[in-house]
Amino acid sequence: MNERVQGNIKWFNHQKRYGFIRRDDGQPDVFLHVNEFRSRADTHWVKEGDPVEFAVEQTPKGLNAVDVVVL
Repeated sequence: MNERVQGNIKWFNHQKRYGFIRRDDGQPDVFLHVNEFRSRADTHWVKEGDPVEFAVEQTPKGLNAVDVVVL
C-alpha cells in the first residue's frame, strides 16, 4: 500500500469529473479523477479547500491521487 498523504482540494470541476489536490507536504499538486474517491457520496459535494487524505500513484501522465477520503 502506498503511503497516505494529506492535502486540500485545489479545485474540482463536477461536470468534467476531475480536479487537483494541493499536498500539505509541499510536493507538486496531484491530479484527481472522480473515480478515485473511496465514497461515491463525496463526489457530489466536494469543493475547493476540503481536506483530503489519499495515496499517490505515478502514471505516464504524471502523479494521480488514488483512494481519496474527504476528512
